[in-house]
Amino acid sequence: MPNSRFAMATHIMMAIALKKEEELVSSSYLAESLNTNPVVVRRILSELQKAGLLETHAGRGGGARLGKQPRAISLHDVYAAVDEGDLFAYNPNDPNKTCSLSCEMKSVLEPIFCSAAKALASDLKSVKLSDLVERVDKKCSMK
Repeated sequence: MPNSRFAMATHIMMAIALKKEEELVSSSYLAESLNTNPVVVRRILSELQKAGLLETHAGRGGGARLGKQPRAISLHDVYAAVDEGDLFAYNPNDPNKTCSLSCEMKSVLEPIFCSAAKALASDLKSVKLSDLVERVDKKCSMK
């Protein structure tokens, strides 16, 4: 099943970036925007905060705001904050020792997996949060 955490984290970061710099954005507001439960949002907010991308304030009137300027945050930063492991997974079963193909699959796939992961990282590093905010800000206002 595909992982949606990166897309949700990017949505959260953009929603916060579209607000006034000093404004705290509540997990309830973000959950409504994402059409999900505030608990899901709080988990992602915690990871983004641990990565230094957000400042969070608990309690009544609390919320989150960006920890850096949008132009200083790449999509790779967001991805790394919520990443749950490798981009691809190998067969979880041990190779069949009597099958030469089974014994060679990891060594055949490893350079391909590494190359794809490096390409993804490079692409994500080239896109700043501010780039996405500019695109969206022209189309919809989150006021």
